[in-house]
Amino acid sequence: MASERAYWLAWTKIKDVGPVTIKRLWEHFGELAIAWQASASDLLLVDGIGLLSAEKIVRQRPMLDPEEILTKHEQENRSFWTPADPDYPSLLFAINDPPPVLYYRGKFRLNDPNLLTVGIVGTRRPSAYGKRWTQRLSRGLTEQGATIISGLAAGIDTEAHTSCLNQQGRTVAVMGTGVDRVYPARNQSLYAQVVETGLVISEYPDGTGPDRTHFPQRNRVIAGLSRAILVTEAPARSGALITARLANEYCREVYALPSSLDNSQGEGCLRIIDQGAQIILSEQSLVEALAGLPSVDAEINQPALKTALDRSASKVSGSKILGSEAPQSTKPLPELTPLLSQVLNAVSVEPVMLDRIVQSAEVDTGAVLGALVQLEISGLVVQLPGMQYQRC
Repeated sequence: MASERAYWLAWTKIKDVGPVTIKRLWEHFGELAIAWQASASDLLLVDGIGLLSAEKIVRQRPMLDPEEILTKHEQENRSFWTPADPDYPSLLFAINDPPPVLYYRGKFRLNDPNLLTVGIVGTRRPSAYGKRWTQRLSRGLTEQGATIISGLAAGIDTEAHTSCLNQQGRTVAVMGTGVDRVYPARNQSLYAQVVETGLVISEYPDGTGPDRTHFPQRNRVIAGLSRAILVTEAPARSGALITARLANEYCREVYALPSSLDNSQGEGCLRIIDQGAQIILSEQSLVEALAGLPSVDAEINQPALKTALDRSASKVSGSKILGSEAPQSTKPLPELTPLLSQVLNAVSVEPVMLDRIVQSAEVDTGAVLGALVQLEISGLVVQLPGMQYQRC
């Protein structure tokens, strides 16, 4: 019988089965090897799998050999983990849609969930104020032993990584390309420094080039790896705000740096502060707050921790849920690509699960996720807790 590692890979080859469903299969059956042998009627007991999906799974499995898939994948990709591997980051696996495969470069490991990991995200075109405070916060947190996580993009990401490295700290870069492809190209030297002392990871195989749908998707990995997310400067419509909302859904701490009302590049920070994100009042107060984070049980599959990490938006005061309020807009619908139109038509005014959208749109899960992020930034859909979406 093939190894459990092989089955994590094999399930990714089943059409229209994405990270959410794979995680649910693991939770229901205990092992993906057992899920691979399940009948259609048994698969129907898994949340989100309907009759059509179950029949598709049963039809596709005989054409796939998990061990052959693993052998071929190991030949084509230098270094990767699945959740069956001990080095897979346990904090990331606790989210409801962890990557079934995670590619990496570097010797640093993130399998201790109590490691203080802080994600720093923001605009690619920061002001002098945004750069200065990103540098200060990254430097201060590094001095306290925090691991800084960001996306190696231009702007805030670059400032966060560089300031950490300047303090001889460890930083993790989450890529929207394969881990062997540096984007933007001008960050080649920064990439080499991160690999040397920290870690570069991606959910995309070696050789994968830049694609605009990949970068919003990787935001959930940044959020999932981080015990806290800092948004240091972001405009009203920014991928950084998606990262903050996801972090909130994953029950992580969310902080934002206040900005001047005259600075449009920081408008998004003011908005999420209004919606419940914690305000960064000073470098010292932030360091003290993060130093007081409660410990996390290292056994990520224990029911108590799973329940705690699956809670939705519990850290937001009042009835507001960070980023979940539908944007108020009277603007006409923007011109959409065929893919965006197809996905938007699959989203109803009532909450609908991601897997249902994938089935209705008849598009690959990865493409659907990327399209949903673009639609959310455009104010056309909103994501609700539990990987549900609703049309605005």
